[in-house]
Amino acid sequence: MTRIILSFVLLSFISCNGNDEDQEGNKASIIGEWNIEKAEIYRSINQQIQTNFSTDCEKKSTYEFTATHLLSIIYAQDNNTCIKTDAGAKKYTFDKGNGKFWFENEENYPYFVTQLNETDMVVEDRSQDFDGDGIKDVLRRFYRRIN
Repeated sequence: MTRIILSFVLLSFISCNGNDEDQEGNKASIIGEWNIEKAEIYRSINQQIQTNFSTDCEKKSTYEFTATHLLSIIYAQDNNTCIKTDAGAKKYTFDKGNGKFWFENEENYPYFVTQLNETDMVVEDRSQDFDGDGIKDVLRRFYRRIN
């Protein structure tokens, strides 16, 4: 369960020196505050894509990447009320050269930044088998910069 939550947080990212991710010198930096617009799961069993758009409540969730930590605040619907369900910080390492990052003590479960510009970021999780066919599927999260 923790793996699923962290996977959704992901997004969950990135330990680097200040020069690598200097916000002023590199507009396409992951450092900043983001929320998730949508997620897509590419299912290998039928080669189809399942798309889930974030609800207004889920869009209140924030993922702030600093130079060394991902700070997340998660909101979810509880009956008819949007409530904060989780908050935390995780240290990460980011290899800017190949767009790969992982959380501390989770080196075998990397994420991949496959698209990044000043306002949008796409992060892939290739470590889970969502459809149970024995082949790892691809979960793409589409982030929008909010700060």
